[in-house]
Amino acid sequence: MLYTVTRKKNHSNALMAAGIFVILLLGCYNGFAQNPRIKCYFNHPVNTFISTGANASYLTDAFDDTVAAYINRAKYTLDIAVYNFTSTSGSIVAKIATAANNAVLRGVTVRWIYNGSSTNSGLSLLDPSINTLASPTSASYGIMHNKFMVIDANSADVNDPWVMTGSYNFSSQQTTGDYNNILFIQDKPVALHYYEEFNKMWGGTGPSPNLALSAFGVHKTPSSQNIFNVNGTTVEVYFSPMDATGQHLKTAINTVNDDLVFGIYTFTDTSIANLIKNKYNNGVAVRGIMDQFSKNYTTSTNTPYYILSPVLLNNLILYASGFLYHSKIMLIDALDPLSDPQVFTGSFNWSLAAQNSNDENVVVIHDATIANQYYQSLCEDFTGLGGIPCNAAPCPGDTTVFTANLRGSVYQWQVNTGSGFTNIVDNINYTGTANPDLFINNASTNWYGYQYRCIVDGNYSDTITLKFTCYWNGYSNTAWENPLNWNCGKLPDANTDVIINNGVLYFPVVNSNKSCRSITMMPGTTIKLISGFNLLLTGY
Repeated sequence: MLYTVTRKKNHSNALMAAGIFVILLLGCYNGFAQNPRIKCYFNHPVNTFISTGANASYLTDAFDDTVAAYINRAKYTLDIAVYNFTSTSGSIVAKIATAANNAVLRGVTVRWIYNGSSTNSGLSLLDPSINTLASPTSASYGIMHNKFMVIDANSADVNDPWVMTGSYNFSSQQTTGDYNNILFIQDKPVALHYYEEFNKMWGGTGPSPNLALSAFGVHKTPSSQNIFNVNGTTVEVYFSPMDATGQHLKTAINTVNDDLVFGIYTFTDTSIANLIKNKYNNGVAVRGIMDQFSKNYTTSTNTPYYILSPVLLNNLILYASGFLYHSKIMLIDALDPLSDPQVFTGSFNWSLAAQNSNDENVVVIHDATIANQYYQSLCEDFTGLGGIPCNAAPCPGDTTVFTANLRGSVYQWQVNTGSGFTNIVDNINYTGTANPDLFINNASTNWYGYQYRCIVDGNYSDTITLKFTCYWNGYSNTAWENPLNWNCGKLPDANTDVIINNGVLYFPVVNSNKSCRSITMMPGTTIKLISGFNLLLTGY
């Protein structure tokens, strides 16, 4: 029996509940389906407990294997533009050169552009028949800082073209130590766009570079197209310095409604820092990670770190370790699938050089699932480096953080449990009651519906309602009763909303009497109720 629910009370209410169930099934927001043509990977652990359906992919010391595997797909052409390839014959990343050499043996035309002022020791491992091109090293030019790869851009089979981008240079340290992300997009128009950018630097479409026509930096022309539809997902692509990459970052920041999370290696543009500061002061929840380079590159205190640190306090982490926090990521409204969640990533650091002189690339992905996967990565980085815990939709019994959307000097949180708002103080369930961030700890699910607000310098913030949500991920089997099938690792109860994701391995089967507050089903999903048992919806 499919799509069967029962509600407490009487027979007529049961029919009403079933009707509402069908409406949710047909009219829900399809925000959590995994786009099969966009894949992202991370080389440090991720927090899948805040997954909304599709777990982020943590590749343990395996970025080199992944790049080599994609190179092995190439049938006709392989174009690589990477800032630095550092390798010896015994290095783990030498397999990337081996894969490129094997591609040549298959008849693939391989072209390689690199930054002329970097060591690029790994290029010595390439087959001599692979043509390479160094970027200029003149004082008027910045650097060729791209990290992208284009596979079979012109193939007649639309399933062949792939693009790789992200923050990853080809080296052992970048694979196993530094924090990085890589992104793969299977889409011919996007591949052709990157192919066009490669050809500007290469000087044409031929197998050998044409130095007379080769153009880097400000000598390139602006892109002919920037916005693409990848299997239903809007993807923007921009190249520095001719596509105003910095302005597009500011445009993304200006669209934020609720939350902004970032992780960045080089952050030196104070105008971007001031924009983030203004958003925070206007009530946006902001968390960020900067590499120590962004603090130590100058003795001046008029820098993004010193602009944001006094404002964000413990919501800003300075990464200071033997490795690099090398990712370049900003997430816009990753927690709200109805607020145009965005991922802003690529090779682009937030500096004037990256905007005005370097060769860089930026991808902006408008997709709730991809944004959540990047959120799983950034939040694990943030908490792992000593930051306060992240949350998505609150799981039963877990710590939940509410952020006031007003800023001031004096904060007092209040709760309304049904009899009006009253002040709260720090105790076993609450911490931060006199701060912008309120932590709710070990709350029972019967607190569902409690309302919170913060008095900030005598003004009331927006009211936030506490709700509990469990997402069905179906990782283990079909059993509703198995906690491993739920993102929270706990079973939903009568005070928990349930969301059934699509794109999962198993859909739920209810094998006993169960209850939840509500159910939202994504298109193409099913629930099977074994005869003789009830699934009670208590919230309708």
